[in-house]
Amino acid sequence: MARRIAPEDLTWLLMDRPNNRMHVHSLVGYDEVPDLEELREVIMERMVRKYRRLSQVPVQIDGEWYWEDDPDFSIENHVRPVVLEDMSEEGLRRYVSAQFSEPLEFDKPLWEMQLLTGPEGTRGYTFSRFHHGLGDGIRLVQMLMGVCDPVEGAAPPVVGRGGEHQHPLERVLHILEESVSDTIEFVGVTAQSAVRGGRKLISTTNPLGLAHHVGEAIDLVRSPVRLVDAVTGLAPLDNELSNSWRELTRMLLSDGHEAVAWSGQVGIDKSVDWLEGYPLEKVRSAAETYDCTLNDVMLAAVSLAITEYLEERGVFTVDQLSWLMPVSLMPFDGDLPAKLGNKFAVVMYSMPIGKHDPAEVIRETHERSMRLKHSVEPLAAFGFQRIIAESPLPIARRITDYFAGKTVGQLSNVPGPRVTMSLAGKPLRSILGWVPTSGDQPLGICLFSYAGTVNLGVATDARMIPDPTHLTELIERQLDRLAAVSPASS
Repeated sequence: MARRIAPEDLTWLLMDRPNNRMHVHSLVGYDEVPDLEELREVIMERMVRKYRRLSQVPVQIDGEWYWEDDPDFSIENHVRPVVLEDMSEEGLRRYVSAQFSEPLEFDKPLWEMQLLTGPEGTRGYTFSRFHHGLGDGIRLVQMLMGVCDPVEGAAPPVVGRGGEHQHPLERVLHILEESVSDTIEFVGVTAQSAVRGGRKLISTTNPLGLAHHVGEAIDLVRSPVRLVDAVTGLAPLDNELSNSWRELTRMLLSDGHEAVAWSGQVGIDKSVDWLEGYPLEKVRSAAETYDCTLNDVMLAAVSLAITEYLEERGVFTVDQLSWLMPVSLMPFDGDLPAKLGNKFAVVMYSMPIGKHDPAEVIRETHERSMRLKHSVEPLAAFGFQRIIAESPLPIARRITDYFAGKTVGQLSNVPGPRVTMSLAGKPLRSILGWVPTSGDQPLGICLFSYAGTVNLGVATDARMIPDPTHLTELIERQLDRLAAVSPASS
């Protein structure tokens, strides 16, 4: 029986482009390679039989999209061996990079897992590709945990916007899922509330007084985003009304001028790199030193690394870069999801660039993250995603390009299992992933914590950013720099 594809899943299903595939990639490392037949049996039993969508294909019937069972489904077609002649780090990197451009055919279920080994057949990896239309990153991480052999204490901390103290607006998400008209009304009410709050702030504050020089004042007037940042910067970090106005203004009115640091049309070829097994304890040490969260430390390391990368290439005029960042609307508590799907919003995160003092970067990173957290932007963004899903494909692509064009790429920080996991009886040495990019975004960065380590995946457009390995090295160097500072010297 065919089941209609949910609008929030259809959004990602139809956003595929030859130069930016909507695929979620992962690479799992083993010191001892799993047996292929045992791996297939485990994947079939614990994953495919639990999630019917993994044995279905998307079909269009009378203008509507449905999931329909694949009568020719075979686990051998989706879990397959690949022997690489060159299993060196560089050879593996070249192979994985090439896979980023390969499409997943719509006449087959939209996923695969490759068991990668070298000629000697010892050390190896499983490289997986799942279409974003199947589910978001958090759901796919939960599914991976379910495939692994059960281990006590594996579940990561609860993340997402759910939980006992749920925001009142989140309780209307089930209403938003019913029709686009409800979504439009929701977004409209949210925007009106934010504007009313903004007018009240302006009536009691002189924004131009924030500028000490005429040039700064003119810059504020010309840039609505900077003006709103200046005004709302006076409010407490947890003031939801001012933060909502601030973040919605950034999402709607930002001209994306800072994205010209990497401007142009992305190509088909991609380059990837990764960092395996960075000690999480070093990140914790930095968080204690700077009295901030682990997330603040990791985002600050990326900020400092990109500043260094740009300045090496003579770019000194960029003071911030906007990213699209996924925020889960459902809590991730370690339980397996009842079903797959996309229950998240993509919000805009503004990263400080051009600053070299780690304490200042962490302070700004923390403030921007807190203001984003204490706002309704994730819910408004979810509403926009529903509008995109209900729109004709040409219009949906234009709306997607509009938002993607304001940002340099996708940035994700995913908490994974806290202890070592095993798959088909073989321990997982490392787990890392890459986020898909859209429009003409040239850069994707995914931070993934696993068993006391941080693993980093970097994917770039091969022409615009041809050296992701150097960017990975810079991020690692900045993590070391943040961890090396003692409380006495910070």
